[in-house]
Amino acid sequence: MIDTKKLPVKTYSPKNFAWTKWKPKDFKDFPKKAIEEIKNDYAVIKKIPAKERTFENTLVALERAGKVYGEKLGFVGFLAEVSPEKEVREAAQKVEEEYSKKIVDIIYDKNVYRAVKEYTSRKEKLDGEKRILFEDTLRSYKRMGFDLSDAKQKLLKINLKELSKLGLEFRKNINNYKDHITLSKEESWGLGDIYLNGLKKDKKGNYIVTLEYPDIGPFLENSPNDEKRKEITDKNMRKGGIINIKVLEKMIKLRHENSGILGYKSFAHYAIEERMAKKPETVMSFLKNIEKKIIKSARKEREEVLELKREIKKDKKAKYEYFDSYYVNQLKKKKYSVDNEKIREYFPFEKVKSGMFEIYQTILGVKFEKLNNYPLWHEDVELYAVKDGGGIISYFAMDLFPRVGKYGHAAAFPLINGREEDRVYIAPLASLVCNFPKPTKEIPSLLSHNEVETFFHEFGHIMHDVLTKARYESQSGFSVAWDFVEMPSQMLENWTWNGEMLKKMSGHYKTGEPLPNELVNKMLKAKNFMIASHYLRQMFLALYDMELHYKKTKGNIANIYGKMAKNILNIELPKTQLYPAGFGHIGAGYAAGYYSYAWAENYAADMFTRFEKEGLLNKKTGADYRKWILEKGSSMKEIDLIKGFLGRAPNNKAFLRHIGVLK
Repeated sequence: MIDTKKLPVKTYSPKNFAWTKWKPKDFKDFPKKAIEEIKNDYAVIKKIPAKERTFENTLVALERAGKVYGEKLGFVGFLAEVSPEKEVREAAQKVEEEYSKKIVDIIYDKNVYRAVKEYTSRKEKLDGEKRILFEDTLRSYKRMGFDLSDAKQKLLKINLKELSKLGLEFRKNINNYKDHITLSKEESWGLGDIYLNGLKKDKKGNYIVTLEYPDIGPFLENSPNDEKRKEITDKNMRKGGIINIKVLEKMIKLRHENSGILGYKSFAHYAIEERMAKKPETVMSFLKNIEKKIIKSARKEREEVLELKREIKKDKKAKYEYFDSYYVNQLKKKKYSVDNEKIREYFPFEKVKSGMFEIYQTILGVKFEKLNNYPLWHEDVELYAVKDGGGIISYFAMDLFPRVGKYGHAAAFPLINGREEDRVYIAPLASLVCNFPKPTKEIPSLLSHNEVETFFHEFGHIMHDVLTKARYESQSGFSVAWDFVEMPSQMLENWTWNGEMLKKMSGHYKTGEPLPNELVNKMLKAKNFMIASHYLRQMFLALYDMELHYKKTKGNIANIYGKMAKNILNIELPKTQLYPAGFGHIGAGYAAGYYSYAWAENYAADMFTRFEKEGLLNKKTGADYRKWILEKGSSMKEIDLIKGFLGRAPNNKAFLRHIGVLK
């Protein structure tokens, strides 16, 4: 571990952001140049005589190979997600596809593997971050199948190329999938003026409700129109289309085939090997144990919703339906007098942002400075420098409102990874991408409390990335075990459930008054409303993921999803549903990894106990959190980071209390 205060930090001028304005002609040759660069870097490594091999000229050089164009290709991949120009997004994706096809053949270089083995034979004593980099490198080559026969390795490479192509296609099909419903004036009954004023209208004057989060979320919660809620839910459950069902089924088949070639029992065995859980059997035990503990409570919660639905509809035979979140919201209002749309009025985006910035800056001992006159990819995007002790240590951008073709969820994207190079620390750059309600001429962007929580969570990922002090890029930021990566952000969600913190982030969009105590108290009392149902759904999604990647269940994956929803959630989904087609997590890094949300939350709840005891704005606690969790990345084992912060071994008591199992 190094201290960036003792190294000069590479800072960036507007010219370093020229990539944000790239057109297809600017990056069309990148795959070719990237391949040439990495070939040249590999050639240098391979020429070193065995007796002259060192950690720096072999392991570190290998990690840094192809860095210049590798970073540029990262920018291109990001533009494929956020560029407002369709031609740029499509060209960027083609560049990704071209590079992903060619790079497989380049990295499968037996002479590079020979160089690693030559260094290994020297049996140099390593510890700390060097030992971890060494072990990770050896394991990665094993997982690449370098000890396989030529025929098996050839098949592995063919499959990897196809998987890369399919992954890009799956993601693109979700981002480009558009559908909507329309509402007449009569059909919009029950929806507030603030929400309706934010909707677009068609030529007939009907309101348009899209599948974007700011549209569909409030609609499902607040529209009493069962027919329209069903209509949009059915459309939403087909996001990605039938084509993505076929794409995902191909991906799952190839994942299993590759893991089998490498000697693993399933893709889950392959994927989880590198995570904290280590084995899929551990994951299954974790998931089934929680499911068993909460299923009865979840069923009771559902019965309470159904009872209210029957009362409202005056129909004793009414059933709970998959589009009935309206009745869940009505029960919340009845029990706690909590109106989510009323609460939204107290969370104008700019106030939430300034309050959140204040909290993060206080805890982490840094300052955020907005930078103007820097070229960026869209007019809505903002750029900030992170300062520590007056000097810039990193940067982050924020792209927070929906638009056509943009990445449709909420995520943090690393763009430049922090690392040491030639006695200079490369300043990290990351971007937060969300889809909050866009401001209109009449009203500002108003966030629901759930969106405030999402904002706080995703910004936690940004801090994890840009406050890194890891020496090596592969250990930098949130390059950590996949079932640990959500933990820091999940822990920080607790700040959005504290009265004092909520006051800092709230101010009515008309009066500026913070959330009144009465409303805060109601929100806090309602915090665990339907909590068993929430976690049962999390267990369901994680178990579905494991069903595909661990149990290797055969058949139409949409039908499997429907059957499991019936068995676990006791919900009858329409036969037309294609939910897996839009389940972006298992199309990407969360394959055999969706369990990690609950897994990480278990540790997050325990971590938060220290802030609870010492104060949510305690600077010393925040400094320890920064030191142990944010700065180190994966330069230490994740469990040791948790122990370092807590000063003890972690336990699950706080998590079990949170989900209502322990009192």
